[in-house]
Amino acid sequence: MNRMKTMSVSALFFLGTLGLGSAYAAPSAHHMTKATEITGCLQQGPDAKEYLIQATDGTTWGVNEADMHMNNYVGKTVTVSGDQMRPTAAERTDGGASHYLQARDIVVESQSCQK
Repeated sequence: MNRMKTMSVSALFFLGTLGLGSAYAAPSAHHMTKATEITGCLQQGPDAKEYLIQATDGTTWGVNEADMHMNNYVGKTVTVSGDQMRPTAAERTDGGASHYLQARDIVVESQSCQK
């Protein structure tokens, strides 16, 4: 009898952890989870910690950063790598950018932007 209770409790815990694991595995709705690299001229965006990159192919990217001090690279040609994001409602109405990126890394390619 005791053994049956122990097995039942163990099975419940096991099944409960399967559901919990899948809940944490779900991707964020904001991130598209596709690694991307953009090279271009970094400019200050409309808000703090938001920047714009005019890419070499002519597209404009909105770049969000967290603790990377990207303001040190404004006016330089950089390559930013990160995850593509779906724009929030505020980002869609700001205009200026057609694509969005959550920055993970930045490399300076040139100390100035090529005009």
